[in-house]
Amino acid sequence: MSHIIYMTTAMDSSDFNEYLVHWSSPPNPSNQNFHNKLIRSLAINNKVDVISVRPFSRSLCNIKHLKKSDREDGNISWHYIPIQRNLFQKIILGQTHVNDLMKKLATPDSIIFVDTINPSIVHFAKHALKNRNLKIVGICTDSPSNISGTSRSYTTYLLSHTNNYSGYIALTSGLNELFNPNNFPSLITEGIVFENAIEKKTELGKYFFFGGALLPRYGVYDLIKGFQLFKKSKKGYKLFIAGHHGNKRMIEEAIGEDENIVFLNGITIEESLAYQKGAIANINPRPFSEDLDRYSVPSKTLEYLTSGNPTLSVKNSKLQKSLGDHIIWIKSSSAKNIDAALKHVVSLTKAERSSLGQKAEKKVLELYSLQATNEKVNDLLKRLS
Repeated sequence: MSHIIYMTTAMDSSDFNEYLVHWSSPPNPSNQNFHNKLIRSLAINNKVDVISVRPFSRSLCNIKHLKKSDREDGNISWHYIPIQRNLFQKIILGQTHVNDLMKKLATPDSIIFVDTINPSIVHFAKHALKNRNLKIVGICTDSPSNISGTSRSYTTYLLSHTNNYSGYIALTSGLNELFNPNNFPSLITEGIVFENAIEKKTELGKYFFFGGALLPRYGVYDLIKGFQLFKKSKKGYKLFIAGHHGNKRMIEEAIGEDENIVFLNGITIEESLAYQKGAIANINPRPFSEDLDRYSVPSKTLEYLTSGNPTLSVKNSKLQKSLGDHIIWIKSSSAKNIDAALKHVVSLTKAERSSLGQKAEKKVLELYSLQATNEKVNDLLKRLS
């Protein structure tokens, strides 16, 4: 059993759900979900201390400051550092608490995991680990240049301060090349999934589901247009949309008076899984681009596959290679092609849809379950020098 100190913005799932109600616009849950799964995978046979720098926004969160707290959960100990509204106080106080925790928790054999796309985490790790000869593993979930609203200096800072760690876990080979120019030991895994044991939504009739980023570049407006084309000839179906980082007014204007499209705003991961479990099909309309394909994997597509229902997705080269025809591939994110994909899935019999969904669920759990991930990461830890 190894001792891992995991530095992240992620929180225990129940704590994150309680925190969501204090936000006028919910924070992006994709990093929360990925890191939470990786932490739980590691904890199968390792002791994990999580140092959590919780996401915070003075304009979007109604809490004045976040207090220090701790939570125990089996092999996982969550350590939430205090967060202040004032940026200067946040950095000074945060660094002090991270330093104190590192002195308390770290042993000569501890292995440090660091989220490489958060500047606060990288900064705190750099100073807390100074003069400590500990192995560090960088967790690379996206290219800094893909993060909305960031600057060139943000990208430069992260890449220059994370390029000499002991090892790396990356979602794509492109990310590994970006963060790991010295070719240190690495693991490339497209994602991690839980088994979806949530009870499905049963009272909503026949519907499709989308949950994810609501920014135009991720295809939600193409999905709305595609569904509106679909329902001209196919009656009795609804589309449920949930997500974050979008313009609520623009989404509502795009939906208009269409009673067959329901906007759920931000929902918890448990609610999202329940909607996925009851859907005719779950859809990821994210347009294909070389840059996105090189540096990111649509985590929602993997999550959808655990529902036992068909998954529709626009092209992604990594998932096409690993999952092939377990996914119904949409030719492009155009409204016309989304309409065609929706018509195709409803043309299948209920038995055909069930068979497709169940085979996909079995395959994705075989490749990306907590246990499968645990074995791959433990192998990486053995290779660290």
